[in-house]
Amino acid sequence: MRKALLLLALVLAGGLVASRLLTTDPAAFPPEDGPPNPLPPCPDTPNCVRTTWVYAVGADTLFTAARTALEVTGAEGVVADAAARRLDAVYRAGLFRDDVAVLVEPYGEGAALHLRSASRVGYSDLGVNGRRVRRIRDALRDALASAPR
Repeated sequence: MRKALLLLALVLAGGLVASRLLTTDPAAFPPEDGPPNPLPPCPDTPNCVRTTWVYAVGADTLFTAARTALEVTGAEGVVADAAARRLDAVYRAGLFRDDVAVLVEPYGEGAALHLRSASRVGYSDLGVNGRRVRRIRDALRDALASAPR
């Protein structure tokens, strides 16, 4: 019984340490020079990423590529509002669900993409949102490379 309690205490302590160390650092995704991000700000917990990227393509092209990027990275139930150039999607992270919002707007000679990826519950996300945002960025780059010009 003592060994079981000691093991349980070690597992809980390890989980607590991991939840503090393996979090998404919002500062790792500084916004590029561009328009202000109109999506809701992230809470003061390390389980959310909010950023803006600027591209040298039209807003409609970027919106279409963003939808493709969400779909190929495993989004469930992508809801698109083409008139507003807004995408909302749900991602599963184990038993948890996370929300991703994308908003595209014309900016200068191209377009800006605003993105927010946030866990619905909990303090830490174990870095899930940061990895997801990187995967979305990479998939977006691939979708734009194959988009008609």
